[in-house]
Amino acid sequence: MKDLEIIKVEDIDSLNICLNIRELVFTKEQGVSKDIEVDLYDSINNDCIHFLIKYKNISVGTIRCLYKENNAVKLQRFCFLKEYRNLGLGREVLKYIEDFYKDRGIKIIKLDSQYQVYKFYEKCGYIKDSDIFMEAGIKHIEMIKNI
Repeated sequence: MKDLEIIKVEDIDSLNICLNIRELVFTKEQGVSKDIEVDLYDSINNDCIHFLIKYKNISVGTIRCLYKENNAVKLQRFCFLKEYRNLGLGREVLKYIEDFYKDRGIKIIKLDSQYQVYKFYEKCGYIKDSDIFMEAGIKHIEMIKNI
């Protein structure tokens, strides 16, 4: 997609932009406690890779990817600022992330989708892999995709 840029975060300034986007979406908009939303994986050079999503040179979203055992990666904290949702950006980001990890030998992508948006992931080829559960006061469901 033209005007979409997905940047692997490698510096603290970019990470802070990601954390600010997450605060706006998860803490301010959805009411998730910052104590839950930010955790030990929110640093550079750990088991996670963070990506900053820019659209028309504006920072509009982020996604965090955690390496798991058995050639798997778990997508976490995937969000967009409200005004940049429903533009087709999410589908493009997922495709990019899937290709990024497939090129690195990863076979499985997992995620815990908020229940209200799981159909988006189904349209992108993910399948439900659990019953509904609560996390941070929000209904979720585990999803998985072989890549």
